[in-house]
Amino acid sequence: MELKLPLSLSKGTIRSLYKAGISIGFALLLTSILFLLTGANPFLAFYYIFAGAFGNISLAAETLVRTTPILLVSLGLAISFRCKVWNIGAEGQLYMGAMLGTITAVALGNTPLTLIISLFVSIVGGLLWASVPAFMRARLGINEVITTFLMNYVSIYLIQWLLAFPFRSPDTLFPESAQIPSSAVLPVLVPYTRLHLGVVIALFVALPLVHFLMMRTTFGYKLKAVGENPEAAKYGGINVGRTMLLALIISGALAGLAGFVEVSGIQFRMRPSLSPGYGYTGIVVALLGQNNPLGVALASIFLAAIFNGSTTMSRALNQPQGVVDFIQGVLVIFVLASEYILRYLEKKGVVKI
Repeated sequence: MELKLPLSLSKGTIRSLYKAGISIGFALLLTSILFLLTGANPFLAFYYIFAGAFGNISLAAETLVRTTPILLVSLGLAISFRCKVWNIGAEGQLYMGAMLGTITAVALGNTPLTLIISLFVSIVGGLLWASVPAFMRARLGINEVITTFLMNYVSIYLIQWLLAFPFRSPDTLFPESAQIPSSAVLPVLVPYTRLHLGVVIALFVALPLVHFLMMRTTFGYKLKAVGENPEAAKYGGINVGRTMLLALIISGALAGLAGFVEVSGIQFRMRPSLSPGYGYTGIVVALLGQNNPLGVALASIFLAAIFNGSTTMSRALNQPQGVVDFIQGVLVIFVLASEYILRYLEKKGVVKI
């Protein structure tokens, strides 16, 4: 039997859709086997995950809230991954942006510009933290996978020290910052939920801007050219080092923004446990979305739904919430293997693109 998508889409887009479908399909299949081995009905498990993520307005709002930092981080990673610059340091960049944004908000106090300035500083914080490995990659040729990954630990442990000593909250005495002023808090959009303005920033500001940057500008063309063949791009007059540097620092800027959006929308103070691993989840999302902004947005909602829905599933079926980590892990495996699987299916005549 031959499968063919009856859509007027480009060949590359159709291949990306197939690969995403293969990745999700195999991940859910293996997860179903895991549920069966632990005595749970896979259909019930996935039903409870869906119900826990979208069962009512409040739950759907929580899923969008969870989507926000994941989407911002993964959009940045999609930019760097497009030109084969592997930023593994989004977690550290997120923390640095969140910390500097929080310090700025607390220092400024209640002013009309506190929120805007703090958001800007968080972007600069993530950008500057990413600029170190970016410079090392572009100018010195040092592998960015190693430097960005190791700088995660530098960022997180530095911030833990800052929160334990110079910036410890004077009112709670816990290792956390003082609460940000009310003028730095992102407004709630839907009463009796936590759906805040950061959702709009992610979905209706950052997403269209990144899509335009990657798909409609010369810089987006340079990203693709450098990613596919840096030598040919250099021969064609593209400054490969500068393109890589810009891709990595833009990635860091969006991660930094994600950090302070989480502070100003949900936490209201900087804590050592601010992120449950959004920087690493963003890697999975960017790969699953095939580094396409729209695909990344859908993948962000998908992973956020898995995160939130797993709590309901865990209570209903007495299953460990660690299934989320299992799904993320197998998604990475099958995202990396999806091209080979698709080629095999094409060779066998199952799929024709």
